[in-house]
Amino acid sequence: MHIQNIITVHPEKPEQAIISKACEILNSDGLVVAPTETRYGVLAKIDNRAAVERLFEIKGRSSNKPSAIFVEDISKLNQLAEVSAIAQILADSFLPGPLTLVLKSKKDFGPFFTLNEMTGFRISSSPVIAAIVSLTGPLSATSANLSGQTEPESISGIFEQLGESIDLYLDAGRLNNPASTVVEVINDQVTILREGAISSKAIMKAIGQ
Repeated sequence: MHIQNIITVHPEKPEQAIISKACEILNSDGLVVAPTETRYGVLAKIDNRAAVERLFEIKGRSSNKPSAIFVEDISKLNQLAEVSAIAQILADSFLPGPLTLVLKSKKDFGPFFTLNEMTGFRISSSPVIAAIVSLTGPLSATSANLSGQTEPESISGIFEQLGESIDLYLDAGRLNNPASTVVEVINDQVTILREGAISSKAIMKAIGQ
């Protein structure tokens, strides 16, 4: 595909000019599709209400189905969420990586990201996501597809669903890795909401259960 807003990016050593372009778009109310360590995601700055509303409208996703948030590192996670001892063990064991930790937020990120004071947090091991979020701050971590539709493995498949409504697509080739494992931690209670790339057995072993 040679559409103007699709750019090939190296998944392990992303080019700085491409990262800068993505950040410029995100800082200007834009939306970017980028490769994660699982599949592709749609990025928007979480503090940009207009961009976030546009994202949910494009996906056809209800605001009572909040998106997780990409944060830069475990230090930032501790700033934004109540990280219990068990949550810290899981973060230290599996992050950066395909784990979404659903934790009690220290702030209300709004209906698009927080439900009943709980928010999902990810720290991506994708060099592309890591490079972008280090410059922009927290970003949406939602799949690159229409709500309820299959999650395409390629940029061409994503473009068929989302089209020109996305300002920039970063193409790192076909991605078909398992989704992140979603784990809710409230104090010492651990609930696996979705088993994905990290097995339930590995989660329980990490916390000694």
